Amino acid sequence: MLRAVWLTIGKEFRLIRRDRVGLFMLLVAPIAVIAAAGFSLAKVYGGQNAPNGEYSVAVFDEDHGAIARAILDALAHQPDLAVLQASSRRDAEQTVRERKLAVVGIVIPAGTTNAIEHGVGAQLILYTDPVKYLQTIKVELALSELCRRITAGAAAQARTQTAEQTRNFTRQLDQARASAEQGRAEAARLATQADASRAAMEPKIRAHIETALTAARDQTRLALDTEMDRIQRKLDADTAARQAKLDELKDYLGRLEIAHGRFESWFGQLKELAGSHASEIPPPPEIPTLPADLNLGGINLAPVTDFRDARSRLENALTIPPIDLKLPELPPAPKIPLLNIPEVPAIDPNLAVPGTLGLTELDLAGRKIGEFAGFNAFDLQVPGFAVTFLLIGMLMGVSLALIDEHDWGTLERLRSASAPLWTTLTGKLLARFVVGFIQMAVLFAAGYVLFGISLGRTPAALIMPAAAIAFAGAAFGLIVAGVGKTRDAVLPVGAIVIMTMAAIGGCWWPIDFEPAWMQQVALALPTTWAMRAFNDLMIRDLAASSALIPAAVNFGFGIIYTVIGVAIARRRFG
Repeated sequence: MLRAVWLTIGKEFRLIRRDRVGLFMLLVAPIAVIAAAGFSLAKVYGGQNAPNGEYSVAVFDEDHGAIARAILDALAHQPDLAVLQASSRRDAEQTVRERKLAVVGIVIPAGTTNAIEHGVGAQLILYTDPVKYLQTIKVELALSELCRRITAGAAAQARTQTAEQTRNFTRQLDQARASAEQGRAEAARLATQADASRAAMEPKIRAHIETALTAARDQTRLALDTEMDRIQRKLDADTAARQAKLDELKDYLGRLEIAHGRFESWFGQLKELAGSHASEIPPPPEIPTLPADLNLGGINLAPVTDFRDARSRLENALTIPPIDLKLPELPPAPKIPLLNIPEVPAIDPNLAVPGTLGLTELDLAGRKIGEFAGFNAFDLQVPGFAVTFLLIGMLMGVSLALIDEHDWGTLERLRSASAPLWTTLTGKLLARFVVGFIQMAVLFAAGYVLFGISLGRTPAALIMPAAAIAFAGAAFGLIVAGVGKTRDAVLPVGAIVIMTMAAIGGCWWPIDFEPAWMQQVALALPTTWAMRAFNDLMIRDLAASSALIPAAVNFGFGIIYTVIGVAIARRRFG
């Protein structure tokens, strides 16, 4: 029996080696379809296989401010964005919707920077192409993140400025309060100093006035003495001159009086000499006689004694009386009003301008992936289409081969050679299981070399889901062979079933794209569990243990399919 199984396996491999079309469908066709699907869907998943500048955006800047420059700079540094400069809003719209050169047209309206700086909201204007929905979503997500970063930067700057201004305001209030206290203390000190200065200045002023008056008195006395001496000398000189004149007058009057006596004597002698002619002599002019009460000897021109007395009185008048100096009371110093500077309440350390909520995508190792990084589309397409072509290979290798061998009489000859049917089925299943597993390994290796797919943390862990789906696929092919009556019946039915299982099971797109009820239906399909294991290992980068349950489920599907397939095959081919 084991020899029959081994012969069956060998026969299957010889048939595969001779069947070039079958080899093409097993290896070349899957790689071609994977390449076409992976490159065509690269934009959908946003992985690294999407070329730089794949998404073009047309930008028209009406603002020309700091915010606009920040947006343009950020767009220019996006590796997957190519920025086209538009000349107007209309040009931006035409670039997207008519010329189809850009995914999104972006208009930065005038006043955007001014609005943001003054705390007013601003809106960018987008022109989109509804047909390019997925690309538009990608760009809009990037723009949303960009707007969030700009808003977060502005909020952080506002928080910093608010905190700095609060500290400055508090510091200024403290300085004002300290200055007010210092002003009041200085005013009190000046008032005390003014009283002390007033008390100290009063005797100084009195002494100064006395000194000034004494000096003025001495100067006045000196000037008075000088002038009195000059007047005295002048009076003495005038008195001496008048006395000399009086003396000369007295001498003249004395001589005049003597001459008058002599004239009288001469005139008498003249009369005597004239004799009879004495009466003819006219009388001489009368010489005035001195007044009887004229007493020139009694004239005394000595200085008047009252002048000396006047000088004494003037000197007494220059005596300074005691100075009773009383300075007027100085007006009180103005009171500096008590400034009521309010105390700044203590700022709650937990009180802050609300921050902005962002996102950071991390892998399982805690490394930052980046916003909306997506994944390599081939990480999904390689295992998905590998499973799809695996099932197609099983359909052709198991189902069609059994029908052909039944029609050709091969099974009858095997039975006549005492080879039970189950040995033929077992050999065929084992051979197709090995072929399916090798097919999966070759496609994964080609995906790694050609498309740079991820093999996860432990590449060896991929053996579990690959072996499980290969076993389940081979067993499922046995069921299809037993159900189909003819080759023409098996091909459309099997192709429809396989394509449906691949589509619903997430082989062509993430199963999360499907509605919830379909995701529940998909749990009954081996393709769902195979893709769950591959996605966990390759895309989610989970540990090898994550593939245990899906692989076990598919091995369970394989056992169930084998039991059902053998039962149907015995009735169909027995």
